Amino acid sequence: MSIPDRHHILAETYQKQFIEEGKCVWVYDKEVGKPFPTQPKNSTVRTGFNTALLPDGSLDKASMETFFSRLETEYPQAIDQFRTGFQTSERIDYAIAFMQFQAARSPLIRKFMTEMLLGFTPDDESFLKLLQVDSVGVELLHRARSGDEDAKTKIGLHSTQHIVEGVSKALKGVWYRPIRIVSPIPLITSDSPVTYFAIKKKRGKLQAGLPLVGSRILCFFPLARDIILFGDTERPPFDKLTYDRPSQVSKSIALVKRLNAISALNAERSIVAPSEKSLRKALSSIANKTPNEATLFEMYNQLAKAALRENSVHWD
Repeated sequence: MSIPDRHHILAETYQKQFIEEGKCVWVYDKEVGKPFPTQPKNSTVRTGFNTALLPDGSLDKASMETFFSRLETEYPQAIDQFRTGFQTSERIDYAIAFMQFQAARSPLIRKFMTEMLLGFTPDDESFLKLLQVDSVGVELLHRARSGDEDAKTKIGLHSTQHIVEGVSKALKGVWYRPIRIVSPIPLITSDSPVTYFAIKKKRGKLQAGLPLVGSRILCFFPLARDIILFGDTERPPFDKLTYDRPSQVSKSIALVKRLNAISALNAERSIVAPSEKSLRKALSSIANKTPNEATLFEMYNQLAKAALRENSVHWD
């Protein structure tokens, strides 16, 4: 039996939750340069994206794909339950784990991890071994430094556990809940689907910043075309701490528009939407914008304002 070497960046089961009609999602691929409909099995696919290098020099196409496939199995059932309006701690914990591993599949996060390792690890092999970098890591670092682009991708893949731990640490102490969206505009997603940042008030105005330890952090992950996983490190009211309660419903168009714009702008290459109309709206919202720090922090400010308005309505 042959093992597929075409791997999804966004899980197929995840993308299916963004289908509005029929069997297709609408995708904007920056390399293609135009929107097109396609089935999730053909969307955000790259050859060898989750293929690992083994110590003997052979390639392992199956292990990471098998792990991700097992994780994805429960996804439709979790979304179905959230859509009923009732949330449980078990389902929310699953959604959090899914989000963290989906973040680890992001090409941008893998590239960031690779650049960090290339910048902070010594080139000398003996030092690498002292730092307990395994033989595969040493080989990949050498290949990457010589310009091997595939090796750079695989460094990020081999760092999956560290990426997940890093995301988990950055989001430590965050309280999560699903928000069901009732809006004429559906949510979209991208190959960089997790958004999180710090917020604080300065001279009475919200200010977004880097998610540093001790700061108030907001986190957003579009679970489906009509559900957001929202996280906030600010503790909810004591009488509402339990997860096993009816989930929040939001009619906020501003919340959807602002999250969609950030998902689109942060995409490394692929944006996925339920319809051509929703995809073109997202693309229009980021026309002439570049994902630099000033632009993103201003967009984060606007998203935070919309989210905190919904927060206050929910807890009141």
